[in-house]
Amino acid sequence: MQKIIVTALFAVLAAGLSGCGGKSAEVRPVGEEIRCETGTAAVAELPIVATATASVEPEVRVTVSTRMMGWVSRLHVEEGDPIVKGQRLLTIDDKDMRAKRAQVEAGIREAEAVVANAETMAARFENLYAAKAVSKSQLDDVLTGLDRARAGLAQAEAARAEVDVHLGYLDIKAPAAGVVTRRMVEEGDMANPGHPLLYIDRVDRMKVVAGLGEKDIVNISAGDEAHVEVTSLDAATYSVEVARVIPSANPGSRTYDVEMYVDNADGRLRPGMFARVQLEVGRRRGVTLPRQALVVRGQLTGVFTVDAEGAAHLRWVRTGDAAGEAVEIVSGLDGGETIVLSSVKPLAEGDKVVN
Repeated sequence: MQKIIVTALFAVLAAGLSGCGGKSAEVRPVGEEIRCETGTAAVAELPIVATATASVEPEVRVTVSTRMMGWVSRLHVEEGDPIVKGQRLLTIDDKDMRAKRAQVEAGIREAEAVVANAETMAARFENLYAAKAVSKSQLDDVLTGLDRARAGLAQAEAARAEVDVHLGYLDIKAPAAGVVTRRMVEEGDMANPGHPLLYIDRVDRMKVVAGLGEKDIVNISAGDEAHVEVTSLDAATYSVEVARVIPSANPGSRTYDVEMYVDNADGRLRPGMFARVQLEVGRRRGVTLPRQALVVRGQLTGVFTVDAEGAAHLRWVRTGDAAGEAVEIVSGLDGGETIVLSSVKPLAEGDKVVN
C-alpha cells in the first residue's frame, strides 16, 4: 500500500512540473570560460575634504545713516531699486534748519552794517589824526573796533557755512552704486544719527563666507581651490579660490571664517542664501576602480575579482566618494587585486576569465 502511495505522489509531482514549465529549466554550467576585460584595483592619493555650511553675502554692503535728527519727509527709492553714486535716497524735514539759516543771514546783514560803520569811523579818525585833531590812542581804539566788526562778520559767515553743511546732510545721497536691499524707515519716521536707514548692496559679485573648525583651518590658505554649491538653485555650482582666511574665531560659533567670491552676473545669487563649501584639507591613501566594474544586486554592491587560476569571485564592497569615472572603495578591497571591468556575458561565481 505504501509503495502505491509513493508512486502516485511522484506521478503527481511530475505532472505538476510538466504543467508549469513545459520543460525543465536549463542549468548553466559552472566554470564556463567567458571573455572579459580586466584591470587592477588602484591605490591612489585621495583628498580629505572638509564640508562647511556657508552664507551668501554681497561683496560690498553700505549702511546709509544720517548725522542730523529729523522727520523723514520724502523717500526717493524703494527696495530692489538699482542706484548710482550720488543719487538722492531720502530727504529729512529741513524747516528748523531753514529757520536757523534765515537767522544767520540776518546776523550777517547786521555784521556787514557794523563793519561799514566801523570803516567810515576809521577813515574819519585817520584824517583827524593826520590833522593832529585826535590822539594816537583814539585812532587805535577806532581801528580796534573795525577789527572786531570784521571778526563778527567772519563769524556770522562761518555760521552760515555750517548751516549749509547741515542742510546738505538732510538731503541724503547714495555714497556708492548698488541695489537697495533693505529700507528701515518710512515717510514720517524719525531719523536718528547713527541709526541705519538703508542698505545698499553691490550684488554683481557675491561673497561666500564659510565657517571651519580649528582642526581644518590650519590647512587652508588664500589661493586654495574651493567648491561652492548653492543648494536652493539648480546647477549653481562654482569652483573658486579662497580669497581670505580670517585669523580669529567667531566668539559665538568658535569657527574661523573663510571668504570666497563668486561672479553673479546673472543675478541668481541673493544675500542670505545658504551654500555648501568643500575644501581640501589633506591627502590620504585609498583604493579606487572604474565605476563600470561595479556589480549591483539589489541593495548590495560588489565587484568580480580574478584569482591566480583565473576564476571569478564576487566580492561585496562598500563604496565612497566618486571622482569622475572612478569610485573609491571604502572596504572590501585592499588594492592590487585583479578585477573584471566588463564581460561579453554576465559572470557567475567560479567562471573562468579569459582575455
